[in-house]
Amino acid sequence: MAIIMSISFTAFFYLIIALQVASGFPPLYEKNQGSVGEEIKSLLPYGFALMLVMLAATIVTEVFLIFGLISAWAGWRVRKSVQVRTNGPLNWLLNPLTIDAFNRWPMLAFDVWTIGMVALTGALIFVSS
Repeated sequence: MAIIMSISFTAFFYLIIALQVASGFPPLYEKNQGSVGEEIKSLLPYGFALMLVMLAATIVTEVFLIFGLISAWAGWRVRKSVQVRTNGPLNWLLNPLTIDAFNRWPMLAFDVWTIGMVALTGALIFVSS
């Protein structure tokens, strides 16, 4: 059960970091189309689903896996919406050393930041326990 909880909280943390990076913290991508408000409005039903699953998990702890799955899916959806509404990373990220990598993987900076923060936090929690 501890593994399920760890994975679920990691997925939820990925969702939180993805929302922060999508809204411009740090500003890695230009805002071209759409708004962050519309993006968050589309995620509201999943937020309510997360709350209901958390409530159900207080009674039946096995339901907590669904919490992780919904969180991971919502984080992936945020990533896809950032990819759709931007033209790639800002100019200060594009230098001769990295331009080829960003041409191949335009979401590389987003993935490094979000997954890196989740991995760093997980490592710190693991080391401190």
